[in-house]
Amino acid sequence: MMKKILMFLVLIMGAHPLLAQDKMVNGTVTAANDGMPLPGVNVLVQGSTTGTQTDFDGNYSIEAAEGNVLVFSYIGMKTLSITIGESNVVNTSLQEDASELDEVVVTALGIKRQKKSLTYATQGVDTESIDEARPQQDLVNSLQGKVAGLSIQTSGNGVSGSSKVVLRGNRSIAGSSQALYVVDGVPLGGDISNLSPDDIASINVLKGANAAALYGARANNGAILITTKTGLSDVTTIDFSSTMTADTGNILYDYQNEYGQGSAGIYNGSSTGSWGPRMDGSSIANWSSSPDITGNLPYEAQPNNINDFMQTGFNIANNVSIRTGNETARTFFGYTNENRKGIVAGNELKRHNVTLKIDNKMFNDKIELSAKANYIRTETDNILDTGEAFTNPWRHAYRLPRNIRTVDAEVFEYVATDGNTLQNYWKPGDNGGANPYWTINRNLNENINDRVIGYASLKYNFLDNLSLMVRTAVDHSTTFREDRDYTDSYVVADNGDYETTNTIGIEWNSDFLLSYTKEINEDFNFNINLGGNSRMAEGKWVRTDNQGLNAPNIFAISNALTLASTQDYNKEKVNSLYTFGQIGYKDALFLDLTYRSDWSSTLPFENNRFDYYSAGLSAVISDLITLPEVVSYLKLRGSYAEVGNDTNPYAISRTANTVAGGFVSLSSSQPNSDLKPERTQSLEFGVDARFFNNRLGVDFTYYKSNSIDQLFPVSVDPAFGFSTRFVNGGDIQNKGIEAIVTGTPVQSKDFSWNVSVNFSKNDSEVLRLANNLESLVLDPGNSFFRQFELNVGDPWGNMYSRGFVRDDQNRVIVNDDGTPSVTDGKSVLIGNYNPDWLGGISNSFRFKNFSMSFLIDIRQGGVIGSLTNAILASDGALDITTIGRDGSLVFGDNVFSDLEVVKADGSANDIQTDAETFWASIGGRNAPVGEAFVEDASNVRMREITLGYSLPSSLIDRTPFRNIKLTLVGRNLFFFSNNASVDPEVIVNPDLTSADGYESFSPPTTRSLGLNLKFGF
Repeated sequence: MMKKILMFLVLIMGAHPLLAQDKMVNGTVTAANDGMPLPGVNVLVQGSTTGTQTDFDGNYSIEAAEGNVLVFSYIGMKTLSITIGESNVVNTSLQEDASELDEVVVTALGIKRQKKSLTYATQGVDTESIDEARPQQDLVNSLQGKVAGLSIQTSGNGVSGSSKVVLRGNRSIAGSSQALYVVDGVPLGGDISNLSPDDIASINVLKGANAAALYGARANNGAILITTKTGLSDVTTIDFSSTMTADTGNILYDYQNEYGQGSAGIYNGSSTGSWGPRMDGSSIANWSSSPDITGNLPYEAQPNNINDFMQTGFNIANNVSIRTGNETARTFFGYTNENRKGIVAGNELKRHNVTLKIDNKMFNDKIELSAKANYIRTETDNILDTGEAFTNPWRHAYRLPRNIRTVDAEVFEYVATDGNTLQNYWKPGDNGGANPYWTINRNLNENINDRVIGYASLKYNFLDNLSLMVRTAVDHSTTFREDRDYTDSYVVADNGDYETTNTIGIEWNSDFLLSYTKEINEDFNFNINLGGNSRMAEGKWVRTDNQGLNAPNIFAISNALTLASTQDYNKEKVNSLYTFGQIGYKDALFLDLTYRSDWSSTLPFENNRFDYYSAGLSAVISDLITLPEVVSYLKLRGSYAEVGNDTNPYAISRTANTVAGGFVSLSSSQPNSDLKPERTQSLEFGVDARFFNNRLGVDFTYYKSNSIDQLFPVSVDPAFGFSTRFVNGGDIQNKGIEAIVTGTPVQSKDFSWNVSVNFSKNDSEVLRLANNLESLVLDPGNSFFRQFELNVGDPWGNMYSRGFVRDDQNRVIVNDDGTPSVTDGKSVLIGNYNPDWLGGISNSFRFKNFSMSFLIDIRQGGVIGSLTNAILASDGALDITTIGRDGSLVFGDNVFSDLEVVKADGSANDIQTDAETFWASIGGRNAPVGEAFVEDASNVRMREITLGYSLPSSLIDRTPFRNIKLTLVGRNLFFFSNNASVDPEVIVNPDLTSADGYESFSPPTTRSLGLNLKFGF
């Protein structure tokens, strides 16, 4: 493939002199209103395919002949044509085009509209740098800190993994609160984690049900619209981009380096904790059975043994894209090759992403035919397990006793006298323990995913103002995964194991849209649209599990100790009809109306149709009345929407599974044949104002949404043969504000500075659950540490855990042995995950050919609970555990000094205890006191930074290159402040409703630094 590309470039470069005209024409293009240079202006020799673009200084050079016509075009400016004379220099200024000044954005169904006509909140995202400062794991992570009201949390799966993306707060009790992804007007069945940033032309975020009412049930949480690049008219460009970044991990836990293995101050080489004597460099007995580790070992601190477990990760991405076309046909081709190596050895990803997009106009523009095919193949080695999984390598790396040397731990296996290969661990056979190097070398998995995203669209223009579009689109994904656990993987696979999983998922969308626009007179105009959609989603899943290996470490299905297989299938179909329209007055006053009906296969036949609608009004006050000169633009808007939703397949029928022996196992969930669709009602108001000739802008929104009649399971009396039953209920309210302030403090010919600040605050409340139900635990029994609980009258996101017992004066009571008195169950509110507010500060600078940008991401408030800290404290690994090892620990004095602690008689606590007894009483895995290990999740971080230099045209005029740019890029470089000992945005499982606010053996926060090189022909 690469040879063909190079040959293609050689031919282009070789042919370049043959295409040369009589002379080289140079010049500078500026804006007429302020004299500022205009980068990115298209310059075309009329009637040919010869073209170029201006650089950052507005300079260009192009080969043309005297008498040729140069056409200069730029968004927001009037197109200008100039005939070439004798001079080789053609400088020009472009005038603003009043008809182009209003920003055009992509809205529902891929329709482009003037932003001023929108009646709801939407926010565009600058995509210029997302292919340079490439986000880790998931493309959507490039939006972190940039969109008001958007919360993104990431998974701990290493180089791959999805993210949890929520707009304006959580609202769905049993379903998803995540936003819908729409690419080129087509909703996706999956996420956008494997899309290429190099293919993205624009990103628009539609916030809430008001903006996304036309996308149906899945868009009641808002939608993220992505438009990919297309071909160009009358010009051909070839662009290359290469990015290489190095990733390093930053462990935030505060470890102690004074005490080593053992208990009660006595050394024990088989201990997993660090409660032994003080490390003094003396000689201790060898804990290892490996013949490669002989003799006594030094008993000394190993402050880097956890850092040594990490390696420097790399991400290398190369892209080539070709854009070409003419007035009737445009073509875009893109190919991205990406290779990632994680900070954990063996965690790697290889990805090929190929896109072909064609847009044609035929029969005098009567027919518009568009098609796109995007094929993505991702091969991932050793996706990291997360949380409490015994195969999570960080579970074992974080728990390394403080005296274990890296050189010894790296000897993770040995051959026993009977010829079997065994794990080399200081406590053989431990339940929940393992050598971390064994985990990354002997608990392996391979994952291959093939995904095809494509569509074909035909639009027929009956008249200039009447058209019909029909389209069909598919998102098809197949995944094959193998898991290989070697013999002597404690508890996980004592006899080894081999598993295979095959998954197929497909979503097929077919739709039509009939559109009519009409100008009644110079004041009034309207458009009306009628459309329909048929969506089919289907999933299949087959899994085999050897449940042990007959012959050690031979990974084949035929080597099963007891072969077990399971399979699953689901299918749903939704048919829809909708209509929407807008009436405009003087291009300043706009009324929007939408209406939609859905028929869902997941609801009872009598209730399977649900209707919803939206209405909005916007007024551009500055176009209706004369305002003070300082006000450049003023718009007011308001809207109301009601969106329906269905549920998962088969909730109205009792399902069954076949089990070994030919038996049938019935589901324990009682179906409900009277289910109704759930609904989200949303109201919002906003103002968009710009001042000082658009140098300062303020966009403010107030919103309120209520999600009612939700579909979720509740517990029932098991005497009836069921444990849960689906019901309709709930009223989850979210209300808040969003503010975006943009400004250009400095703007001159050589230097400009642009700044954008966003702020959002969301308040949630559980107004209602179900009849006679005041409390609901989500995912009960999912965590040893805490439970996620909804209570009527409380905000969404409250977490309950074991806590300290208090008296009627809120003083903590201590036991006779000096340990805290704790509650029996998870009955103490330990906090709420949701932040008080979110913010982002983005700055971009340009000085001649240099450019720089940085983004500061802010989260204020909320809490994060850490099971890792609870276990590490019980292990004696944290620095706080050094206090009172001699028996002088006093609860409420030298530890937890912020608490008022009293004895049973009410007097101040003065009972001494030892640190090991104290931390064992409140820490550990099975029954930790969550109140003791919850931390403030507030943090401020340097999310993204770029520093670029573009070669001036004077250096590349005589070369085949159109542009060359080199950029230093960085992401997640450091925290300005972080009140927690973990990264609060990394959670165990983004797909779980109750995942928020909980950390369990998550990987270190990762920072990236690298280079991006771009050049084009």
